[in-house]
Amino acid sequence: MAALLLAGCAATDSRLPQVQQSIAPDGAKTVAVAPRSLLCEQAYCPTLSAHWSSQRAGVVVLVIGLPFQTAKVSSADFHFGRSQVVRLRVASDEAAPDLGYPATAFDVPISLIDALAYKPDGWVRVATDAGTAVQESVSTGEAQSDAVDGMRAFLHAVDTATGTPPQARRGGAGLFDLLR
Repeated sequence: MAALLLAGCAATDSRLPQVQQSIAPDGAKTVAVAPRSLLCEQAYCPTLSAHWSSQRAGVVVLVIGLPFQTAKVSSADFHFGRSQVVRLRVASDEAAPDLGYPATAFDVPISLIDALAYKPDGWVRVATDAGTAVQESVSTGEAQSDAVDGMRAFLHAVDTATGTPPQARRGGAGLFDLLR
């Protein structure tokens, strides 16, 4: 009976974000979060995952996936509030992991991940190379997606890996970090 209770405690909860931290062979610290879905009712709900390395501390590789689709993700527009728009058009040199469905990686400033995690009103339009698009909410005033929880856990792990307080991260890390 005690072993059964311990096994239950050791089981992972699929509702919680799965964040992995490691140290690469070259000594770089890395943090990754598994794909998490946006707010939507459909099975083809876009997913977001992220990967960070201390080698490029201000840059995150954001992976956008489309389950149950065959067309490749070609671009995305993230909208926050009434006027902030971040457009992703150029795929990362780093390949997206094999998720079992189409996904594309984009190099983004860590400030975009911060906006995904903490801006109260956001949505994304994901376009495919077939000319179709999926538009879903990241968060609303009343609900937040699993992707929000994932990005918050991801940022917490990055802050822990760098020893940087969250206040130091906010407001920095923009376009110039992508040029390093």
